[in-house]
Amino acid sequence: MELLQLRYFFESANTESFAKTAEKYMVPSSSVSASVKRLEAELGCRLFDRTSNRIVLNENGKRMMESLKIIFDELDRMSGGLTEQTDDTREIRILVKALRTAVTELVIRYKGEHLGTKFKLISEFNEMNGENYDIIIDTESDSYPGYERFELYRQRIWIYAAEGSPLCGHRLTLKQLADQPFAAMSQYGNQYKILMKACQREGFKPNIVAQINDTGCFLKFIESGVAIGAGGELSIQIKNNLRVEPLNVTDFREYQTVCVYYKKESAYGNVKRFIDFLCARGGMLRG
Repeated sequence: MELLQLRYFFESANTESFAKTAEKYMVPSSSVSASVKRLEAELGCRLFDRTSNRIVLNENGKRMMESLKIIFDELDRMSGGLTEQTDDTREIRILVKALRTAVTELVIRYKGEHLGTKFKLISEFNEMNGENYDIIIDTESDSYPGYERFELYRQRIWIYAAEGSPLCGHRLTLKQLADQPFAAMSQYGNQYKILMKACQREGFKPNIVAQINDTGCFLKFIESGVAIGAGGELSIQIKNNLRVEPLNVTDFREYQTVCVYYKKESAYGNVKRFIDFLCARGGMLRG
């Protein structure tokens, strides 16, 4: 029984996929499958129930997972302690799929205190492969097998209009906005999905006249009075010089929870320090 064998099993159990494990470790899928079979032979029992196109962890596998999680947690903690260095110069790679404006502000603040830290920020809504990143910022509704996570911020989603719009200052229902032009963030973004689902419940499809991936441009578009749009309260607070107002839409009370996802094996040195910084600032945001 080898450590790599156990790692292959553990990763495959998390993702229920030999192929994804093979991609992570950059080996053929057949190597992972054969390694797990050898492990099963050594243990004298099957760990997965296999069908023609998938693997599913069985009761033996679940017990094995529980034991390995304790072991790997200790190994990772030991490894992290040994590799914790103040001179860690790795570039911190972050995929930002939510709260892009707020996260950018946090990175700027952190760099002001840690001048030598390098960041690579990628803002791409439809990126699903997290393997190239140390940290992912996304909503809690998204799944990243094998990642730890904690809540960064739970924000209210409002429908905004330009300051002084005839829609402001009135109690409205979502159905009353059915004929209004809407601006929207990317169709892959959570706020777009929230808006579409809410309108669908009321029996109409919003008239999307513009889709804009940049938060600042999106809010500027609303400020111009050309359209209304659904956006998060934190983005508005940060860009508080914009003249936009939340509408009192009585049947639109939507929220999204944004989380920080990270892998334990990467969470040491400067990456761990930034994760700790996000955890602390997340508490301030929530408060």
